[in-house]
Amino acid sequence: MQLPELAALAEWSDGDGLGRFERFVPMLGERVGFVLFPAHGAAMEATETMAHTLRDVLALGQADLAAIEALLWEECNFSFRVADYGAEARPGESALDAHLREFAVTGPADALARARLGEIHIDDGHAARFARLQYHTVAENLVSVIVKDGRIVDYDDDGTHLPWFEHDERYAHRRRRKVLG
Repeated sequence: MQLPELAALAEWSDGDGLGRFERFVPMLGERVGFVLFPAHGAAMEATETMAHTLRDVLALGQADLAAIEALLWEECNFSFRVADYGAEARPGESALDAHLREFAVTGPADALARARLGEIHIDDGHAARFARLQYHTVAENLVSVIVKDGRIVDYDDDGTHLPWFEHDERYAHRRRRKVLG
């Protein structure tokens, strides 16, 4: 998609200063809502970087979907290790296994199938091109799967600080590993 087409498609809100539109995403096989976030202090208008980032997202393929699946599985395992969602372990069962059983998650495919994509955010004003695929996970957490310069790189909590990922694409992954010891 070129800038003039994006500019015509996006509807901007004076209330929050964000642009919104829907677009079919081939990787997902469905229409998805997009939200454009201008750079801090910038005008409410589409930019060439936003258009390029949208092209990045629309070009994602099945290998990228597999990467998203792996990240959502990682999120599921991490969440069930660091928080108690009330699943009672049976004799000989770990707390993680109890949660996976209670939430009916047997592997990465279930983590993706049970997650719900809310919308896709395109963030302007960074050295890299960033999009965030906003997923509600099996554990009911809202996370951002981060697309940097057309590649799936990591996930983090909603509202993550994207400049961390300009310097270290796996910043959040390393933080999670540190928490797990």
